[in-house]
Amino acid sequence: MTPHDEETAERAARLRQMMNDYIRSMTPQERDRTMQVHLAQARGQVRNGDLLRQAVDRDLNIQAARSGQTGVRPMDDALIDMLTVVCDGLERLSIRYAVRGSVASSVHGEPFSSLDADLIVLASAGDAARLSAELSPRFYAPEDMLTEGARSCSFVNVVDNRTSLKVDLSLIGSNSFLKLALERRMRTRIGSHPREFWFVTLEDVILMKLLWRKDTQSAKQWENALSVARVQGARMDWKYLFEQARALGIEDDLVKLRDEAGI
Repeated sequence: MTPHDEETAERAARLRQMMNDYIRSMTPQERDRTMQVHLAQARGQVRNGDLLRQAVDRDLNIQAARSGQTGVRPMDDALIDMLTVVCDGLERLSIRYAVRGSVASSVHGEPFSSLDADLIVLASAGDAARLSAELSPRFYAPEDMLTEGARSCSFVNVVDNRTSLKVDLSLIGSNSFLKLALERRMRTRIGSHPREFWFVTLEDVILMKLLWRKDTQSAKQWENALSVARVQGARMDWKYLFEQARALGIEDDLVKLRDEAGI
């Protein structure tokens, strides 16, 4: 073995020892969390998206069984079915939207099962009235609720009468950050299903999660944001992230997130 080979072997041995020491210093919960992130990275976006779709169907079927419902057909891609109805309606009316929330963080990071979906929507009161007609009767989407939400730029919920899955629509009005997120939106799929939807970018997922956490101190929002940061890492536009975090008053949270993600 040459001196160079010996030096390379020694360096590799030191790195292995450092990694072993680091792993031993973790709590069991931290080790589990690290393994989940590595698995999400290894599986990739397509497999993670498929796991999300399967988890939604599983949870709906469990709910139906526990409630003692009879004659309920097994759920099969309920998330895609629900989003297709809502997003097709929005697109037919030329209303701009983007999927955000746990569905978006599951696409960009680790799959988190959730029985609702969140969209940002840029719509006038007239658009909202037409959307109510477009979604009915499949969805509980009363016109007065949607039009008032558009006028007050607030959250409204529409509920799938077939599955009870809920879609939270954030009617954004003049919010400059959310308008920018709509301009930056991207078309992508959930797993291997061919249907594409408009999604917020991975950077905007993180910023929105940190904003929600600022208001609610929700551990779930932090975990969702952290999963995206850990899985995506250096692939993200950190310059944009810090520019927006500064403007939104969440720069300290972004620094903490980056450090905890090990980036």
